[in-house]
Amino acid sequence: MSLEAMVPEVFAPDGVLARADGHFQPRDGQTQMAIAVAQTITEGGALVVEAGTGVGKTFAYLVPALLSGERVLLSTATKALQDQLFARDLPRLAHILGLPVRMALLKGRASYLCLHRMEQARQDAQALDRGVARVLAKVEDWSRQTVSGDMAELTGLDERSPVIPLVTSTRENCLGSSCPRFRECHVHRARREALAADIVVINHHLFFADVAVRESGMAELLPTV
Repeated sequence: MSLEAMVPEVFAPDGVLARADGHFQPRDGQTQMAIAVAQTITEGGALVVEAGTGVGKTFAYLVPALLSGERVLLSTATKALQDQLFARDLPRLAHILGLPVRMALLKGRASYLCLHRMEQARQDAQALDRGVARVLAKVEDWSRQTVSGDMAELTGLDERSPVIPLVTSTRENCLGSSCPRFRECHVHRARREALAADIVVINHHLFFADVAVRESGMAELLPTV
């Protein structure tokens, strides 16, 4: 069965979505959008869709993306939406569809804890403001528990906190494979997981950063799809 034929069945009144969720209601706009996405995946090219609130846009593009079996990059406008897609919407839908999909979350370098820079900041802690030092201690406690190193996990940390530049890296100050903590590097681990995944959830900032880097001929930030 073709992808274009499978998609409407998922959104049908007696489809898997309706069986999994008693509150599900078929929406013509959602089904039409999902079919259009499926056709674009199959035939190639670009698709621009404008849909209002309540159409169900997320599932309209996720269903054909998952059913296609293709490697897919999903990009969101904000990190909050990125986290929601990865932690809630994607796993739920993959479970409903019964698909064993490998998923990965990938953000920009500045979103991940750098263990080496955190250690450097700790060594200079006496020169820090007392409030900054307290936040740094909180980051250190969290660093012993986190697996991903995603700073978004650290509740209560203001995204404008002066601690963040102290414990994250940039392309300019990253030591790469020369770093003494390279084997534990959260950025390297996240990129490695993205390379092995079927579905990679990114954000627009990272997407366009990758475009710029590729055009410069320097490197690639994202896996090729």
